[in-house]
Amino acid sequence: MADLTLGVDPGGSGLKGFYTLNTFKPELILMEPEVAAVPLHSLEAYEQTKIGNSSPENNAWIEYKGQHLAVGFLARKRFYADLQLQKRKFELALPKVLAMVGAIADKHELANGSSIKLGILLPWGEYQDRALFSTLVTQALADYKFRGQPKSFLVESFICLPEGGGVLSRGRTPGSSLKDQTVAVVMLGYRDISILLVERGEMSVGRTESLGFAKMVDRVKSQTSGLDQHQLVTAMCKAGKNISSKALEPLVVSLDSAYKSHEISTIRKAISNAKEEYWMMLSQWLKLHVTRSADEVITAGGTANFFRSELNSLFSFSRVNWCEHLEKQIFNSFSNQISTKSLDYRLTDVYGLFFYLYGAKPKNNPTTLKGGLTHV
Repeated sequence: MADLTLGVDPGGSGLKGFYTLNTFKPELILMEPEVAAVPLHSLEAYEQTKIGNSSPENNAWIEYKGQHLAVGFLARKRFYADLQLQKRKFELALPKVLAMVGAIADKHELANGSSIKLGILLPWGEYQDRALFSTLVTQALADYKFRGQPKSFLVESFICLPEGGGVLSRGRTPGSSLKDQTVAVVMLGYRDISILLVERGEMSVGRTESLGFAKMVDRVKSQTSGLDQHQLVTAMCKAGKNISSKALEPLVVSLDSAYKSHEISTIRKAISNAKEEYWMMLSQWLKLHVTRSADEVITAGGTANFFRSELNSLFSFSRVNWCEHLEKQIFNSFSNQISTKSLDYRLTDVYGLFFYLYGAKPKNNPTTLKGGLTHV
C-alpha cells in the first residue's frame, strides 16, 4: 500500500482532491484553482511579512526547474492570478498537483521518499496527454520545493481517467454491468463540457468542448460593469432558477441605495439573458452528441446541477442518473467542509476516481474500468 493515495480534479472552478494515508480514512482537500508565476523575492517578502499561520494549502507555493509558482488562495488573493481558462488543464495540472501533495505532506508530516498512488481527471480532449503527464509528474514529484522546503516522493502508480470516468466507475448501481447497455456520461464543468459514450462495455465516442459555465459568466460580465468574477459566480449559483434579487445584493453592497435597486435589476436581466443564450448553445451541443438510444445518461458537475430541471427534460427519453448516492456519501462524510459551498455535486467525479484508484492494482495507465468498460 502506498504511503499516500490521492485523486485529483484540477478543475477551473476549484482544485479538488480526496486522499488517504497509511490507513483507509478518506480526507478532502480543497484549493482555489489559480496559478501564478511569481519572483522568488516576492514570495520571500510574503513569508517574512505575513501575520498568523494558515493551513499549507492556503499559502502554497512551489519551486520547480527554476520557476516559482504561487498556487491556490495565495495566487488569487496576494498575486491576483487569472484562471487562465484559455490554457489546457494539462498545462496547469502539474503545479497544482505539486502544491497539493506538498500541502498534504506538511499537514501530515509525510516524509521525503514516501510513495504515492496518484490519480487525475483530464478532459477527453486532453486524455491523450496522459502518458506524457505521467512522466512529467513523476519527475517533478521526485525533486521540487514546497514553500522553500525540498520535497521528494516516489510515484508508485499513476492513473488518469477522462472526466466522467469517476462517476462511470462508481456512480452506477452496484453490480450493474455496462456490457449490454448504451450509457452516456455528461460532465458539465466550469471550463469544459465532456461526453463519454459507452456502447456494450466499450468507449465508442469521447468529446470535449470549451463550453462550460465560464461562457455564461463572461456573457453576464459583458452586459454589466465592475463585477468581481468570483463573487458573481457565487451569487449566480445562489440566485437559483428564479434569479433571486436578494442573492445578488452582495454584488452591489458598496453602491448608494438610490442606485442599488437599478443595478440589481440590470444584473438580474443580464443573468436571465445569458442563461437563455447559454442553454440554447449547450442544449444544441448535447442534442447533437448524446444519442437518443442511450439507456442511461449519467450527469455530473456544477453546471449540470445549475440546469438540473432542463437536463431532466432534455434527456427524458432515457434514465437520468444524478449519482445521488455519491452526493449523499460525500455530504455525510464531509459536510463540515462543503455544506456552505454546495460542493457535493461537484465532487462526485473525483470521489469516484479516488475509490477506483484505491481499489486498482498498482500499474500505470490502466485500460479497464470496473464494470466492463475498456479502451479508456
